Amino acid sequence: MIKKLILVFLVSFQFVASTQVLIRGMAYSYSNQKISIYKIDDYISNHETLVKETQIDSNGYFIFSLEIPQIQKYILRVKDAYAGLYLQNKARYTIEIPEEETSFSNLSTNKELELTLIDLDSTDINYKILGFEAWMDSYISEIYYTKESDHGDFIRKIRTFKEEVEKYYSKDTCTFFRDFLSYSIGQNIENLQFIGAPSAQDKFDFYFKNQAILYKNDAYMTYFDGFYKKYLFQLTGTKANDLYVSIARGDLYLTDSLLRIDQYLKEDKLRQLVLLNILKEEYYSNYLPKSGILSLLEQISNNSIIAEHAQIAKNLLINFNTASVGFRFPEIVLKENKDSILLSSIKGKYIYVHAFDPRNPTCIKEIGALKKLYDKYGKQIEFVTIYPAVEKAYSKIEQRNLDALNWKKSSYKLTDPIWKKLQIISFPYYLLIDDSYYLLSSPALSPIPNGNYQTIEKILYDIIHQNDKE
Repeated sequence: MIKKLILVFLVSFQFVASTQVLIRGMAYSYSNQKISIYKIDDYISNHETLVKETQIDSNGYFIFSLEIPQIQKYILRVKDAYAGLYLQNKARYTIEIPEEETSFSNLSTNKELELTLIDLDSTDINYKILGFEAWMDSYISEIYYTKESDHGDFIRKIRTFKEEVEKYYSKDTCTFFRDFLSYSIGQNIENLQFIGAPSAQDKFDFYFKNQAILYKNDAYMTYFDGFYKKYLFQLTGTKANDLYVSIARGDLYLTDSLLRIDQYLKEDKLRQLVLLNILKEEYYSNYLPKSGILSLLEQISNNSIIAEHAQIAKNLLINFNTASVGFRFPEIVLKENKDSILLSSIKGKYIYVHAFDPRNPTCIKEIGALKKLYDKYGKQIEFVTIYPAVEKAYSKIEQRNLDALNWKKSSYKLTDPIWKKLQIISFPYYLLIDDSYYLLSSPALSPIPNGNYQTIEKILYDIIHQNDKE
């Protein structure tokens, strides 16, 4: 397991009088950049809410002060990179962000950073989690080779490790950390495939049956995701077929009744969380009708008595209906003449989306540069133009501007939800979607230089030649 936080074992015991969390940081290669802290709203949609942002000064220093009601993992974002950091009340952190990597920097927007935490208190949640994970990884690597050759010894050593963990942390009263330990062991050790491993029923009885749902504990939610992954396809026979029909119809009562039959879905609260996970997984699979999925999410968001589930449903609807960098691109239909295709049907290619108004002078100025890019990269990169549909026909000159763009085009009325969905507020506007249909950048660079003399061409070149550099 690769650690994304590097712990500097310089322990200091500082008394923190304030209830606020204080973060001092150094980010020398990001001077004068904005840096932000986000809260993860839930681990089903992975929707984030901005908590606070500040400016890194010209020397590369920054500082945050914020209230933290409970221990939780937060996301620190700077430019096109991020890092996870647990925060707890009354803590003080000194962190260093590594220098910006230049290799392939144009091809990803969600690069994970390796933070260095300096003078971290031994009672801090980050210190404890990192220490435990290092111990667990080291132990697994030492005994893994015996999994097949001597499974009896392997099982004994796993039991020994769990006993040692329990003994070592027996006096730790932090509930978040104790839960983190339990579900991390479940995910990383008990999920190993070996003779004598706990059965699915054993795992359910220990980790879920009559247990509280730990929405804010990422170890719990990781274990939950693994246990109930693609659960729709674990259901068999007529039950699965009936469930398909109920979801397609958007019938929440019938869907819930069918899921209730399953041995691992008897508890109301857990069952609805599993349903939300199923709806998230299947929205992009094209197995279930999207209309039914959206209808169920609307019903849960408006009517669920469980506040966390109503919020998860709302967040999923936002994800499905809004273009967000790092998330799967919303489904849109390209309509030109009598043909219509789903944008997602363009398989295995990066897509450069161009929002164009044939009446806009800036748009017109970029036509020549855009055509040169298409001639150079159009075989490997899909170019798509969307433009406003007008009641009266475009003039001859305006139509000629449109006709100059000899690739896929689609028009939409300015009242169409697509403009809001893609968060396009002006023309021209560009978006870049990767070959897995995830939004890479919005706005993307244009074909003509910006204030920093940057254009999209280097990025397109790197995309095409990235295999040459590996």
